[in-house]
Amino acid sequence: MLGILVYAYFLFSGYVYSCYVFRGKDIYFRAWMGGIFGNILLMAGIVIPAFIFGFSYTSHIVLIVLSALPAAWLVKKEGFGTFKALLVSDAAPRNPKGKPKKDTAQPNTANAVMDWRIFVFVILPVSLVIWILLTNHILVPDASGGTTTGQCTYGDLRLHLSFVTSIAQQGEFPPDYSIMPGHTIGYPFFVDMLSSSLFLFGTALRWAVLIPSYVISMLLVMGFYIVSYTLTKRTAAAVLATVLFFFGGGFGFAYFLEGAKSDPENFKQIFTAYYHLPTNARASDFYKNIQWVNPINDMIIPQRTTMAGWCVFQAVIWLLTEAVRTNKRKLYIILGIISGCMLMIHTHTFLAFGIICAVMFFIYIYLAKTQGNVKEVFANWVIFGGIVAVMIIPQLLLWTLKQAGGDSFISFHFNWENNTGNMDDPYLWFYLKNWGLPALFAVPAILSAKKENKRLIAGAALVFVIAELVLFQPLTYDNNKMFFIPYMLLIILTADWLLMMWDKLKGTKGRIYLAVIVIASGVLSGTLSICREYVSGADKDNGRYHMYSADEMKMSEYIRANTPKDAVILTGNDLLSPVYALTGRDIYLGPGNFLSTHGMDDNTRNKMMSDLSAAYSGSYENLKSFCEKNGIDYVYVGEHEGDVNQNTINRLEKVYSVGTETLYKVK
Repeated sequence: MLGILVYAYFLFSGYVYSCYVFRGKDIYFRAWMGGIFGNILLMAGIVIPAFIFGFSYTSHIVLIVLSALPAAWLVKKEGFGTFKALLVSDAAPRNPKGKPKKDTAQPNTANAVMDWRIFVFVILPVSLVIWILLTNHILVPDASGGTTTGQCTYGDLRLHLSFVTSIAQQGEFPPDYSIMPGHTIGYPFFVDMLSSSLFLFGTALRWAVLIPSYVISMLLVMGFYIVSYTLTKRTAAAVLATVLFFFGGGFGFAYFLEGAKSDPENFKQIFTAYYHLPTNARASDFYKNIQWVNPINDMIIPQRTTMAGWCVFQAVIWLLTEAVRTNKRKLYIILGIISGCMLMIHTHTFLAFGIICAVMFFIYIYLAKTQGNVKEVFANWVIFGGIVAVMIIPQLLLWTLKQAGGDSFISFHFNWENNTGNMDDPYLWFYLKNWGLPALFAVPAILSAKKENKRLIAGAALVFVIAELVLFQPLTYDNNKMFFIPYMLLIILTADWLLMMWDKLKGTKGRIYLAVIVIASGVLSGTLSICREYVSGADKDNGRYHMYSADEMKMSEYIRANTPKDAVILTGNDLLSPVYALTGRDIYLGPGNFLSTHGMDDNTRNKMMSDLSAAYSGSYENLKSFCEKNGIDYVYVGEHEGDVNQNTINRLEKVYSVGTETLYKVK
């Protein structure tokens, strides 16, 4: 409970500052931006205290006190009456006497971005879909005392859990990978560290992950709608864009409808088989070069960093568009601070936003020359860029470059995933069938867009080109984290253009049927995939992927409670092992697929895997020498340790055993 209260405190603090900075905006906007402020305040604000006091209670108390000081100053400056009105009304004016004017409770409709109907009938339903999937995918308790998960979180969730538990349990800062001790985490870990804060203050691991995910996902939905409305100035276009984005997924459904004619089982297997889907069908026997994914299924639910990065991206895009429109220095300063926190929230999104900013800089400097205010505009961009540089250079040196500096990260690659598998589609056809409506209507949507939006999409186009030419990580598939940025902006312009066509077709017979066909084609693939994902976490016959047994959960609790926080445990490097994910302790070597995507070269990994196998299967003397050499304190034997020489293991000191899981101490 205490962890939830700490999180709520920072969310409220963010709301307070949002109300002050965005005085006059409606309560939905201030709540949205306040939620983002609050999350950033905790996940990024904890960094400096943690460097001094470690990731500890003390560092959190220091941050709580520091974050309260500006609010106290505001109360003194504004007066309590005005300050109170600032939090509850849509337009609380400044009043030196500390009393709000009588009309401050009246909504400022000129600055409204949504009303209660949009919130209740658009934001909440979309958020609810995400919440349902989160709830039946994250450490779901089963009747036996173990936990289950869903299809999309079967692998990735375990790595995120290892960050959450190890940061909170070990308290070292900057943190190391628990799956490869001695290597500083270079993966963007801020959102997992946010859950570590809740876990540190006693929140159960499941809820320490779920509660921030609920909040951040709703802020993402709100943000996408607000940005869509800001760019289009049409409620209907913003609603349509929100639906098309979160439930979209290309035209892959056509293959399944076609296949259902010859064999209905092809369609039924969408809801029962492993990745037999009209989106992300890469693992399916029914492979049709469908590489694109539904954002809820494959980005938001399993990839917490992407969810958080997209959430913050909506804020910085809104701030950027407002800053270049109004040329207000305050907005550039806020934009710089938030952007400077993005690198370790989600590196790909930060990089994509940086590319967009570079294009916007040259465009608006050129426009400023024609308008005669180039010095003022240039100064604002310099301030923005300077703030970002000061904030990210330490992060780059400490985290990002250490991980991404290897040969396996940055490399040239063209045509993304089109040239993998057993198909190689024509270039344009590949993106048409994978992206769907945004690709089909891209040209008219861009040509008909407002000038300001064309400038923004120019930056997004450069992101697309760079992502088509450069891999930013070892796994080609993961470049979709870059592609999604131009995709989401293009889908907003597409929705706006479709509404323009709707207006032009007024009075045309069959207009409603055409609209239904277009919208259905835009959401059918994604909706079917979401339904399958729900089944994978809820249906005991066709889903509920086993995650950890009751014995593994009990063993993990024992290790957390009874072993030193800096203990190193020898365990199998199987993906399914509970030790690295649940205990917060370092292990000798983690799962190979995680190691390769996080910077460990193949030769080192293969050598360590060979040594690990030999240690378990060899003599006692070899095991003892191996443990002493690598600083290993405990040996774990369970279901995932492979070939074990039990005669060797029995010479160790048994400290705890439950079912098939046993923990030994190295004598």
